[in-house]
Amino acid sequence: MFTAKFNDRKRFVGQASGKRKKQLALARIAEQEKSTGDENAPREVGAAECVVLDGGGDAHFSHRLQVEPRPVLCDIHDNQQEIEGASASAKKLRRFSGADDLQNAQVPADVPAEPKRTWCIVECGQLNSLLSDVKCPECEAGHLTIRVGESMGLSQELALCCDSCQYRRSEFSSPRESNRNHMKNVPFDVNKQIVLYSHEIGSGYSSVEKLCTVFGMPVMNKSSYQRIDKKVNASILAVTNVTLVETVEHVNVAYRQTFPQGRADVQFDEEDEDAAWEEDDGILWVDVAFDGTWHKRGFSSHYGVGVVVDVLTGLVLDFSVKSTYCHTCAMNKEKLEEMTPAQQLRWEQQHRAECSINHQGSAKSMERDAALELWGRSVERHNLRYRTMLSDGDSTAFNAVAAAQPYGPTRPITKLECTNHLPKRMGTALRKAAKDERLGGRGEGRLTKEKCQRLQNYFRSAILNNLEDQRAIEQAIWATFFHVTSTDEDPHHDRCPAGPASWCFFQRARAEEQPPPPHAEHNGTALSREVSHAVLPIYRRMTNPILLKRVAHGKTQNSNESLHNVMWGHCPKEIFVGKGRVEAATAEAVAKFNRGNFALAQVMDHMSLPITDLMEAALAKKDKVRIQKAEKATAVAAVAARRARCAGRQRQLEQQEDQEGEVYGAGLMGDGGE
Repeated sequence: MFTAKFNDRKRFVGQASGKRKKQLALARIAEQEKSTGDENAPREVGAAECVVLDGGGDAHFSHRLQVEPRPVLCDIHDNQQEIEGASASAKKLRRFSGADDLQNAQVPADVPAEPKRTWCIVECGQLNSLLSDVKCPECEAGHLTIRVGESMGLSQELALCCDSCQYRRSEFSSPRESNRNHMKNVPFDVNKQIVLYSHEIGSGYSSVEKLCTVFGMPVMNKSSYQRIDKKVNASILAVTNVTLVETVEHVNVAYRQTFPQGRADVQFDEEDEDAAWEEDDGILWVDVAFDGTWHKRGFSSHYGVGVVVDVLTGLVLDFSVKSTYCHTCAMNKEKLEEMTPAQQLRWEQQHRAECSINHQGSAKSMERDAALELWGRSVERHNLRYRTMLSDGDSTAFNAVAAAQPYGPTRPITKLECTNHLPKRMGTALRKAAKDERLGGRGEGRLTKEKCQRLQNYFRSAILNNLEDQRAIEQAIWATFFHVTSTDEDPHHDRCPAGPASWCFFQRARAEEQPPPPHAEHNGTALSREVSHAVLPIYRRMTNPILLKRVAHGKTQNSNESLHNVMWGHCPKEIFVGKGRVEAATAEAVAKFNRGNFALAQVMDHMSLPITDLMEAALAKKDKVRIQKAEKATAVAAVAARRARCAGRQRQLEQQEDQEGEVYGAGLMGDGGE
C-alpha cells in the first residue's frame, strides 16, 4: 500500500475583494486595458439584489445595486484544472488541490504495490453456492465450503474447509496494517473504517451497533470502538493542523496579491490611506470574522466553540473548543469524596493532562474566552495579527479582546458589524417595542409583525445600496423612516431620492409634474404618529455614526454560519458526547470547509487506509455538487425567488394567525375547564 502525499504546495491564489474601490483601482485599470470591443459600451457587472421601497411602500427586489465581479488575480499552475464558479465554495476549493494530490501521488520505490481493494457486503451462503462445484485441492474429491469462525469487530475469520478430508485454510474478512512495531491490538481496516463512518454520519457507537444488528453480524466491542475512536480523532486533528498551516500560506499569498501596494485602513479614514497590511517584523494583519456556537441550545451546554474566519478568502484560520465537563472526573466523583486531600491532589495531578475541562464559568462566557485564546495565540501559531473582529453584538467578546490588548497598546483591534445581523437587531428592537409598548394589533398605522419585517428590510437595503458611504447610509435610513411616517397633511419626502426612477411615489409624481397620489393608497407601511414617536429612539440608536461606520464595509458572517452547519452535522446537538468528539467534529468541519471533501481521503491516508478509485470519484462528485448548489443558491434570480417565497410564507402564516386568533399559549384552557 502506498501513501499519497498531501503536503505539496500547489495552490491557487485567491480572488480579490471587489468592493474596496481605492485599493483595487490599479487592478481595475489593468482590467479595462485588457478588455476588447467598443470602449463606450457599458462593462458587464454582476448584479446583487436588494430590497427597496416601491411606490406603494411595499418591498420588492431591485437589481440596481451593481457589484463588480471579483477577478482572478493569478493562477500559479496553468495546467491545474480550474474549478468553475464564483461562489464562496468555489473560491475556497480553488485554493487547494486535493484531487490532484491523490491522482498524482507516486508509489515509493521501496514499497510494493498492493492490489486495489473493493468492499462489498456478501452473505456467506452466496459464496458457498459459487464454491459448490469446486473440488478440494488435496483429496480432489470433496467439496469446499466456507465456515465463519471467530470475529474481531466486523472482521470475521473465514475458513475454507473440505467435507471429505481435513483440508482447512482460513483468512480474516478484512486486512489490517502490518504489525511492524509489534503493537498490541492492531485494528482491522474494516473496524477503523466503520468508526470513521460513524464520524461522517454524526453518530457514535449506537450507529455501529444498529448496523450490525440489522445485518445479523457480531457487534464490535464498545471498548474496541472507543480505542479506535481515539485514533480517528487524532488523525482528524493532525490532518486539520496541516490544512490550517496551508491555509495561512494561502491567506498570505492572497493579501499580497490583492494589496500589492499596501491597503487602506478598514475604517476608510482618509488620513490612514497608507496604513500597512504588514509590519517590519513580517507579521501580516488580516481582517477576520469571529463567532461562537454551542453544542446545546439554551446556554446550558458543556461545550462551546469559537471560530476565526478570514474575511478576504473565507477560509477558517483557527478554532477553540471550550469544555466544562470531563467524563472521567464525573465517573470518579464519589471515589474522590472518599479520598484524603493528599490522595485527591495526587489523582488530580495524574489526571490533569487528560482532563477535558478547560473552561471555568458559564456557557455564555465561552465565546468571550475563546476569542481571548484565539487572539492571544495568532502571532505564535500563525504569524498573523487579527486587526478586526467582524461579529454580532450578542456577547462581550470584542470588549474583552480590546481590553486585553493582545498586540500591545499601540495596535488596537477594530470592531466591525455584520451586514446581516445589524438589520436583525433593528427588527428585534421594533418587535420588542411593539410588544412592550402595545404598538401592534389591528388598526391603521399600527406596528404589526409584517411592518416590522418590512422596516428591517428597508434598513438592510439602505446599507447595501450605499456601501462604504456612512453618510449616505444614514440618510437612506432616515429617508425610509420619514417616508413611512408621512401623511397627506404632513408629507416628509424631502430625504427620499428624487427623479422619475425613485422608489418614492411622492418624488416620482413630483418629477413627472403630477399631483402626488394619496398616501393611504400608496404607503403600505404607514405608521401612525403615536407609533412613529415610539420608534424614533430606536432609529436614533441604530443610526449612531459609530455603528454605521462599522457596517459600511458590507461584509457578513455567512462563512461562520455555514461552518456551524457543517460542524453540528458531524456532531448533532441531540446526542451527548465528550469534548474529544466535539473537537474532532469541529476539526473535520474546518478541513472540509477549507479543502473540500478530499479532507476525508487525507484522514484515511493518515490512518494507513487505502483510497480506492470509487472513493476518489465519490469525493470529487461531492465537491462538484457542493459548488453547483452554491452557484445556484447565490444566483440573483434564485436569491430573489427564495426571499419572495419566504416573504409569501410569512404573510400566509400571519394571515392564518389573525383569522384563527390566539389558539395556543400558557393557561389558555382556563383554570378548570373540561
